Amino acid sequence: MLDSRLNYFAVMRSHMATALYPVQLVASFPKDMMGWFDSFFQTREDLAEQNRALQADNLLQSVRLQKLAALERENMRLHELLGSSFRLTERVLVAELLTIDSDPFSQQVVINRGKKYDVFEGQPVLDASGVMGQVMSVSRFSSRVILLTDPSHSIPVQINRNGLRSVATGRGLGKPLSLAFLPHNADVRVGDLLVTSGLGGRFPVGYPVGTISQIEHPQGKAFAEISVEPAARLATSREVLLVRPSVNAVSVLDDAETTETTETTETTETTETTETTETTETTETTETTETTETEAR
Repeated sequence: MLDSRLNYFAVMRSHMATALYPVQLVASFPKDMMGWFDSFFQTREDLAEQNRALQADNLLQSVRLQKLAALERENMRLHELLGSSFRLTERVLVAELLTIDSDPFSQQVVINRGKKYDVFEGQPVLDASGVMGQVMSVSRFSSRVILLTDPSHSIPVQINRNGLRSVATGRGLGKPLSLAFLPHNADVRVGDLLVTSGLGGRFPVGYPVGTISQIEHPQGKAFAEISVEPAARLATSREVLLVRPSVNAVSVLDDAETTETTETTETTETTETTETTETTETTETTETTETTETEAR
């Protein structure tokens, strides 16, 4: 009690605490060591868990970035594709390639549009650069398209520069088209653009088909050998355009039929009126003749 008030032993207590500190430190060392080890391993596990979470998130973000890049390229292709359709007057339907025929002698692809979308046989198929081919068969949800390069496919074309008409025929995989039935003196130049001529009723006029890449004049043959590089990107295009019949063309046909029907009706009415008039005149003549004979009697 006296020491607590007067602090007679304060110096002694300080020396004793100093002397006992190493003993206290050694006594608490196991506990501190256990706490340090627990903290070390717990922190290491947390860091490892955070590292795994960051790696997973990084992988996910990388996949999303790749998908975003793919979507960006697809968006650019669609903009380019639809940009080409805005230059046309016909209605179009966008489709995507499903499969490519593995037969090297048959240049055909399958698209994801069919009868459900009013696709029909013979319907023109384009990409952003030009004519790809036409629909050859249709099912409910898909259609088979024959490409320009198929050896069995031909398309009527004309040279855009001078309107000279011909037929472009496919020659197989990786080969240019062949321009047939043009004599040696035909006005044809390398670099001339070929477009659809509209003959045959399948392709409307003016779609780009290809560019003349080579002209040869073999001896003893009546026609020149002309090679045409297709305008469409047949090997890389994924999205295509299906050209639908023009509404204006249908309206013109309907108007023409209506006009013909009206003219036919008017002609029929005129004929009937003429016949009625002739019949009336014949009847009046007969009655006049009978009256004259009666008076003569």
